[in-house]
Amino acid sequence: MALIIFDTEIEEMICGGTLIAPNWILTAGHCQKRGSRITVLLGAHSREENEKGIQRFRISNSIQHPKYNSTTLENDLRLIKLRGKAKIGKTVKLFPLPDTFDDVDAGMVCEAAGWGWTEKKIEADSLREVNLTVLNREKCQNHWGKRVNITNNLICTVVGPKGQDTCTGDSGGPLICKGIYRGVTSFGENVCGKPNDASIFTRLTMDYISWINNTIATNL
Repeated sequence: MALIIFDTEIEEMICGGTLIAPNWILTAGHCQKRGSRITVLLGAHSREENEKGIQRFRISNSIQHPKYNSTTLENDLRLIKLRGKAKIGKTVKLFPLPDTFDDVDAGMVCEAAGWGWTEKKIEADSLREVNLTVLNREKCQNHWGKRVNITNNLICTVVGPKGQDTCTGDSGGPLICKGIYRGVTSFGENVCGKPNDASIFTRLTMDYISWINNTIATNL
């Protein structure tokens, strides 16, 4: 799990990400802030404390999916290349990309994690994890109506009865289903945590994995 911090003189924005190679992070396409100084933390649990085992990096490249659409958030993926390589060990590990591309069945319980907004509408100090249930695309489409086209490139999850959801600041983090990396946190409703709302993840399809592997291979 990577914490990506975008700092400007007046504000800070955060995203999550996943270390998929010693010097590459996969995150969401919309995780960008012009003019910001970008820091990536690996091995962090707390967002503020200087814990033992944390590795800090500047970045050398940030590559958005070529078909990313900032209006619809289609193809919401981005690769970030670290300046230097992570030391893989006890606190920092690689998370493998999927090598199978089965769809994620409705009703499956998956996990998401991040430092995004909590019920107090502030970013979490410590990394949080949440179990989310996958919603079938037809019900998800009914929820979003004409605002979003729910394609097979997306996974939807339903907000739980106690408000279990992802929120602002969680973008780019992983969706893990039965131990397999299946999606990247993309977006949800403007107000997080309203029971029965639907949140959206970019599904790691074969086409997306090909783009990831090709991009890494051509940007050594």
